[in-house]
Amino acid sequence: MFTWCLEIRAVPKKAFLRSLVNYTTDVSEKRRLQELCSKQGSSDYNSFIRDPIVTLLDLLRVFPTCKPPLSLLIEHLPKLQARPYSAASSTLFHPGKMHFIFNILEFPSHLGELRRGVCTGWLADLVAPVLQVNQKSKELFSPQINITSRPSNVFHLPDNPSVPFIMVGPGTGIAPFIGFLQHRQKFREKHPDYMFGETWLFFGCRHKARDYLFQDELRFFLENGVLTYLIVCFSRDVPAVAETASAKYVQDNLRLYCKEISRILLQEKGYFYVCGDAKNMAKDVNDTLVEVFTTERGVDKLDALKILATLREEKRYLQDIWA
Repeated sequence: MFTWCLEIRAVPKKAFLRSLVNYTTDVSEKRRLQELCSKQGSSDYNSFIRDPIVTLLDLLRVFPTCKPPLSLLIEHLPKLQARPYSAASSTLFHPGKMHFIFNILEFPSHLGELRRGVCTGWLADLVAPVLQVNQKSKELFSPQINITSRPSNVFHLPDNPSVPFIMVGPGTGIAPFIGFLQHRQKFREKHPDYMFGETWLFFGCRHKARDYLFQDELRFFLENGVLTYLIVCFSRDVPAVAETASAKYVQDNLRLYCKEISRILLQEKGYFYVCGDAKNMAKDVNDTLVEVFTTERGVDKLDALKILATLREEKRYLQDIWA
Protein backbone atom coordinates (compact mmCIF):
# COMPACT_ATOMS: atom_id res chain seq x y z
CA MET A 1 0.00 0.00 0.00
CA PHE A 2 1.50 3.33 -1.09
CA THR A 3 1.27 6.17 1.44
CA TRP A 4 2.74 9.62 1.74
CA CYS A 5 2.78 12.46 4.26
CA LEU A 6 1.74 16.07 3.82
CA GLU A 7 4.02 19.00 4.64
CA ILE A 8 1.77 20.79 7.14
CA ARG A 9 4.64 23.19 7.93
CA ALA A 10 4.65 24.53 4.36
CA VAL A 11 3.81 28.22 3.94
CA PRO A 12 0.27 28.39 2.47
CA LYS A 13 0.08 29.93 -0.98
CA LYS A 14 -2.53 32.52 -1.95
CA ALA A 15 -4.60 29.94 -3.82
CA PHE A 16 -4.80 27.89 -0.64
CA LEU A 17 -5.91 30.93 1.37
CA ARG A 18 -8.56 31.64 -1.25
CA SER A 19 -9.90 28.12 -0.84
CA LEU A 20 -9.91 28.40 2.95
CA VAL A 21 -12.30 31.35 2.72
CA ASN A 22 -15.08 28.96 1.67
CA TYR A 23 -14.65 26.92 4.86
CA THR A 24 -14.53 29.86 7.28
CA THR A 25 -17.77 30.91 9.00
CA ASP A 26 -16.81 34.09 10.84
CA VAL A 27 -17.33 37.19 8.67
CA SER A 28 -14.27 39.09 9.92
CA GLU A 29 -12.05 36.02 9.50
CA LYS A 30 -13.32 35.51 5.94
CA ARG A 31 -12.63 39.14 5.13
CA ARG A 32 -9.10 38.94 6.52
CA LEU A 33 -8.30 35.81 4.47
CA GLN A 34 -9.67 37.51 1.36
CA GLU A 35 -7.40 40.50 1.98
CA LEU A 36 -4.35 38.29 2.37
CA CYS A 37 -4.94 36.43 -0.91
CA SER A 38 -5.92 39.51 -2.93
CA LYS A 39 -3.69 41.26 -5.44
CA GLN A 40 -3.79 44.42 -3.35
CA GLY A 41 -2.76 42.50 -0.26
CA SER A 42 0.56 41.20 -1.61
CA SER A 43 2.70 43.18 0.82
CA ASP A 44 0.39 42.16 3.67
CA TYR A 45 0.69 38.50 2.61
CA ASN A 46 4.48 38.77 2.59
CA SER A 47 4.70 40.38 6.02
CA PHE A 48 2.01 38.26 7.68
CA ILE A 49 2.42 34.88 5.97
CA ARG A 50 5.56 34.38 3.89
CA ASP A 51 8.29 36.24 5.81
CA PRO A 52 7.44 34.88 9.30
CA ILE A 53 6.94 31.38 7.76
CA VAL A 54 3.35 30.99 8.94
CA THR A 55 2.04 27.44 8.55
CA LEU A 56 -1.40 25.92 8.19
CA LEU A 57 -1.40 25.10 11.91
CA ASP A 58 -0.76 28.75 12.72
CA LEU A 59 -3.59 29.85 10.43
CA LEU A 60 -6.09 27.47 11.99
CA ARG A 61 -5.30 28.93 15.39
CA VAL A 62 -5.57 32.52 14.16
CA PHE A 63 -8.79 31.74 12.25
CA PRO A 64 -10.57 29.28 14.57
CA THR A 65 -13.79 29.08 12.49
CA CYS A 66 -11.83 27.82 9.49
CA LYS A 67 -12.56 24.09 9.13
CA PRO A 68 -11.09 22.80 5.85
CA PRO A 69 -11.81 19.20 4.80
CA LEU A 70 -9.04 16.68 4.38
CA SER A 71 -9.55 16.66 0.61
CA LEU A 72 -8.64 20.35 0.46
CA LEU A 73 -5.44 19.74 2.42
CA ILE A 74 -4.45 16.92 0.09
CA GLU A 75 -5.09 19.20 -2.88
CA HIS A 76 -3.03 22.16 -1.66
CA LEU A 77 -0.37 20.91 0.74
CA PRO A 78 2.87 19.63 -0.82
CA LYS A 79 4.21 16.17 -0.20
CA LEU A 80 6.58 15.94 2.75
CA GLN A 81 10.05 15.80 1.24
CA ALA A 82 12.69 13.33 2.34
CA ARG A 83 15.43 14.71 4.55
CA PRO A 84 18.94 13.74 3.40
CA TYR A 85 21.55 12.82 6.02
CA SER A 86 25.18 11.89 5.56
CA ALA A 87 26.16 8.59 7.15
CA ALA A 88 28.63 9.03 10.01
CA SER A 89 30.14 5.59 9.68
CA SER A 90 31.84 3.14 7.34
CA THR A 91 30.45 -0.31 6.61
CA LEU A 92 34.01 -1.64 6.86
CA PHE A 93 34.20 -0.34 10.43
CA HIS A 94 30.60 -1.17 11.40
CA PRO A 95 29.40 -4.06 9.19
CA GLY A 96 25.64 -4.15 8.84
CA LYS A 97 25.14 -0.83 10.63
CA MET A 98 24.84 2.84 9.75
CA HIS A 99 25.35 5.73 12.14
CA PHE A 100 23.79 9.19 11.83
CA ILE A 101 24.01 12.38 13.85
CA PHE A 102 21.62 15.33 13.96
CA ASN A 103 20.89 18.50 15.86
CA ILE A 104 17.47 19.05 17.39
CA LEU A 105 16.49 22.38 15.87
CA GLU A 106 14.28 24.69 17.90
CA PHE A 107 12.92 28.02 16.74
CA PRO A 108 10.02 30.31 17.69
CA SER A 109 6.81 29.95 15.71
CA HIS A 110 4.73 32.84 14.42
CA LEU A 111 2.82 32.75 17.70
CA GLY A 112 6.00 32.85 19.79
CA GLU A 113 6.09 29.26 21.03
CA LEU A 114 9.12 27.04 20.44
CA ARG A 115 8.86 24.68 17.52
CA ARG A 116 11.20 21.85 16.60
CA GLY A 117 12.40 20.82 13.18
CA VAL A 118 10.04 18.36 11.48
CA CYS A 119 12.51 15.51 11.01
CA THR A 120 14.90 16.20 13.90
CA GLY A 121 11.99 16.56 16.32
CA TRP A 122 10.51 13.28 15.13
CA LEU A 123 13.86 11.49 15.39
CA ALA A 124 14.41 12.91 18.86
CA ASP A 125 11.09 11.46 20.01
CA LEU A 126 11.98 8.08 18.50
CA VAL A 127 15.37 7.80 20.17
CA ALA A 128 14.22 9.13 23.56
CA PRO A 129 13.24 5.63 24.84
CA VAL A 130 16.59 4.29 23.66
CA LEU A 131 18.40 6.86 25.77
CA GLN A 132 16.27 6.06 28.81
CA VAL A 133 17.20 2.46 29.64
CA ASN A 134 14.82 0.53 31.83
CA GLN A 135 17.08 -0.35 34.72
CA LYS A 136 15.03 -3.44 35.63
CA SER A 137 14.70 -5.15 32.28
CA LYS A 138 17.67 -3.51 30.52
CA GLU A 139 15.65 -3.78 27.34
CA LEU A 140 15.86 -1.08 24.70
CA PHE A 141 13.07 -0.01 22.42
CA SER A 142 14.25 -0.25 18.81
CA PRO A 143 12.30 2.11 16.55
CA GLN A 144 12.03 1.34 12.85
CA ILE A 145 12.85 4.07 10.35
CA ASN A 146 12.46 3.73 6.60
CA ILE A 147 15.45 5.10 4.71
CA THR A 148 16.46 5.22 1.08
CA SER A 149 20.08 5.04 0.04
CA ARG A 150 21.37 7.76 -2.25
CA PRO A 151 25.00 6.85 -3.01
CA SER A 152 27.33 9.63 -4.06
CA ASN A 153 29.38 9.12 -7.20
CA VAL A 154 31.96 11.76 -6.28
CA PHE A 155 31.92 12.50 -2.54
CA HIS A 156 34.22 9.71 -1.43
CA LEU A 157 37.86 9.12 -0.58
CA PRO A 158 40.43 9.53 -3.39
CA ASP A 159 40.94 6.33 -5.33
CA ASN A 160 44.68 6.66 -4.78
CA PRO A 161 45.41 6.36 -1.01
CA SER A 162 48.68 8.29 -1.38
CA VAL A 163 46.83 11.46 -2.39
CA PRO A 164 46.47 13.95 0.50
CA PHE A 165 43.10 15.45 1.33
CA ILE A 166 41.53 18.13 3.50
CA MET A 167 38.15 17.84 5.24
CA VAL A 168 36.12 20.80 6.51
CA GLY A 169 33.08 19.95 8.60
CA PRO A 170 31.72 22.19 11.36
CA GLY A 171 29.02 20.84 13.67
CA THR A 172 27.16 17.85 12.26
CA GLY A 173 29.04 18.45 9.02
CA ILE A 174 31.70 16.20 10.50
CA ALA A 175 29.45 13.17 9.81
CA PRO A 176 30.82 11.92 6.46
CA PHE A 177 34.40 12.48 7.57
CA ILE A 178 34.01 10.10 10.49
CA GLY A 179 33.06 7.54 7.86
CA PHE A 180 36.09 8.56 5.78
CA LEU A 181 38.46 8.07 8.73
CA GLN A 182 36.89 4.77 9.75
CA HIS A 183 37.24 3.54 6.18
CA ARG A 184 40.86 4.69 6.03
CA GLN A 185 41.54 2.95 9.36
CA LYS A 186 40.39 -0.42 8.03
CA PHE A 187 42.12 0.11 4.70
CA ARG A 188 45.42 0.82 6.47
CA GLU A 189 45.05 -2.34 8.53
CA LYS A 190 44.47 -4.36 5.37
CA HIS A 191 47.33 -2.76 3.42
CA PRO A 192 50.10 -1.87 5.89
CA ASP A 193 52.65 -1.63 3.06
CA TYR A 194 50.77 1.12 1.19
CA MET A 195 51.84 4.76 1.16
CA PHE A 196 49.11 7.00 2.57
CA GLY A 197 48.81 10.74 2.03
CA GLU A 198 48.24 13.43 4.64
CA THR A 199 44.76 13.79 6.10
CA TRP A 200 43.58 17.12 7.53
CA LEU A 201 40.35 17.82 9.39
CA PHE A 202 39.15 21.35 10.14
CA PHE A 203 36.35 20.99 12.66
CA GLY A 204 34.39 23.69 14.46
CA CYS A 205 31.60 23.82 17.02
CA ARG A 206 30.18 26.27 19.54
CA HIS A 207 31.34 24.94 22.90
CA LYS A 208 34.07 22.39 23.60
CA ALA A 209 32.35 21.11 26.73
CA ARG A 210 29.07 20.11 25.08
CA ASP A 211 29.41 20.31 21.29
CA TYR A 212 32.70 18.53 20.56
CA LEU A 213 31.31 15.61 18.57
CA PHE A 214 33.38 12.42 18.27
CA GLN A 215 36.13 13.83 20.49
CA ASP A 216 37.38 10.41 21.62
CA GLU A 217 37.19 8.95 18.12
CA LEU A 218 39.13 11.85 16.63
CA ARG A 219 41.80 11.54 19.29
CA PHE A 220 42.08 7.84 18.44
CA PHE A 221 42.49 8.53 14.72
CA LEU A 222 45.06 11.21 15.46
CA GLU A 223 47.12 8.99 17.74
CA ASN A 224 47.25 6.06 15.31
CA GLY A 225 48.10 8.25 12.32
CA VAL A 226 44.89 7.82 10.35
CA LEU A 227 44.33 11.54 10.86
CA THR A 228 47.49 13.57 10.35
CA TYR A 229 46.27 16.98 11.51
CA LEU A 230 43.21 17.94 13.54
CA ILE A 231 42.47 21.68 13.64
CA VAL A 232 39.58 22.53 15.96
CA CYS A 233 37.92 25.83 16.92
CA PHE A 234 35.08 26.77 19.27
CA SER A 235 33.07 29.81 18.24
CA ARG A 236 31.33 30.53 21.56
CA ASP A 237 34.10 29.71 24.06
CA VAL A 238 36.04 32.61 25.57
CA PRO A 239 39.85 32.19 25.30
CA ALA A 240 41.56 31.37 28.61
CA VAL A 241 43.84 34.35 28.14
CA ALA A 242 41.97 37.53 27.30
CA GLU A 243 44.72 38.79 24.99
CA THR A 244 44.81 35.58 22.98
CA ALA A 245 43.11 35.86 19.61
CA SER A 246 42.01 32.34 18.71
CA ALA A 247 40.32 31.22 15.53
CA LYS A 248 36.55 31.43 15.85
CA TYR A 249 35.36 29.60 12.73
CA VAL A 250 36.80 26.94 10.41
CA GLN A 251 37.50 29.55 7.74
CA ASP A 252 39.71 31.41 10.24
CA ASN A 253 41.84 28.30 10.66
CA LEU A 254 41.94 27.80 6.90
CA ARG A 255 43.58 31.21 6.60
CA LEU A 256 46.14 30.28 9.26
CA TYR A 257 47.13 27.19 7.25
CA CYS A 258 46.95 28.77 3.80
CA LYS A 259 50.46 27.65 2.79
CA GLU A 260 49.72 24.01 3.59
CA ILE A 261 46.36 24.16 1.82
CA SER A 262 47.91 25.69 -1.28
CA ARG A 263 50.66 23.07 -1.28
CA ILE A 264 48.24 20.15 -0.96
CA LEU A 265 45.77 21.36 -3.58
CA LEU A 266 48.02 22.97 -6.17
CA GLN A 267 51.34 21.14 -5.89
CA GLU A 268 50.34 17.70 -4.65
CA LYS A 269 46.98 17.53 -6.47
CA GLY A 270 45.10 16.79 -3.28
CA TYR A 271 41.38 16.86 -2.54
CA PHE A 272 39.27 19.33 -0.57
CA TYR A 273 35.96 18.23 1.00
CA VAL A 274 33.33 20.45 2.62
CA CYS A 275 30.22 19.35 4.51
CA GLY A 276 27.73 21.71 6.14
CA ASP A 277 25.18 24.40 5.43
CA ALA A 278 25.30 26.03 2.01
CA LYS A 279 24.01 29.46 2.96
CA ASN A 280 26.73 30.50 5.40
CA MET A 281 29.58 28.08 6.09
CA ALA A 282 30.06 26.66 2.59
CA LYS A 283 30.01 30.12 1.05
CA ASP A 284 32.52 31.42 3.62
CA VAL A 285 34.84 28.48 3.00
CA ASN A 286 34.59 29.06 -0.74
CA ASP A 287 35.50 32.73 -0.29
CA THR A 288 38.37 31.79 2.02
CA LEU A 289 39.85 29.45 -0.57
CA VAL A 290 39.79 32.31 -3.06
CA GLU A 291 41.73 34.38 -0.51
CA VAL A 292 44.22 31.53 -0.02
CA PHE A 293 44.95 31.27 -3.73
CA THR A 294 45.16 35.05 -4.10
CA THR A 295 47.69 35.24 -1.29
CA GLU A 296 49.79 32.16 -2.01
CA ARG A 297 49.83 32.34 -5.79
CA GLY A 298 50.02 36.14 -6.03
CA VAL A 299 47.07 36.32 -8.42
CA ASP A 300 43.99 38.53 -8.54
CA LYS A 301 40.52 37.40 -7.48
CA LEU A 302 39.46 36.43 -11.01
CA ASP A 303 42.41 34.09 -11.46
CA ALA A 304 41.82 32.63 -7.97
CA LEU A 305 38.21 31.91 -8.96
CA LYS A 306 39.48 30.16 -12.09
CA ILE A 307 41.75 27.97 -9.95
CA LEU A 308 38.77 27.05 -7.80
CA ALA A 309 36.69 26.31 -10.90
CA THR A 310 39.44 24.00 -12.16
CA LEU A 311 39.42 22.12 -8.86
CA ARG A 312 35.68 21.65 -9.23
CA GLU A 313 36.03 20.40 -12.79
CA GLU A 314 38.70 17.94 -11.71
CA LYS A 315 36.39 16.83 -8.89
CA ARG A 316 38.99 17.70 -6.29
CA TYR A 317 36.84 20.35 -4.60
CA LEU A 318 33.78 18.46 -3.40
CA GLN A 319 30.80 19.57 -1.33
CA ASP A 320 28.13 17.75 0.65
CA ILE A 321 25.98 20.71 1.64
CA TRP A 322 22.39 21.48 2.53
CA ALA A 323 20.22 24.61 2.41
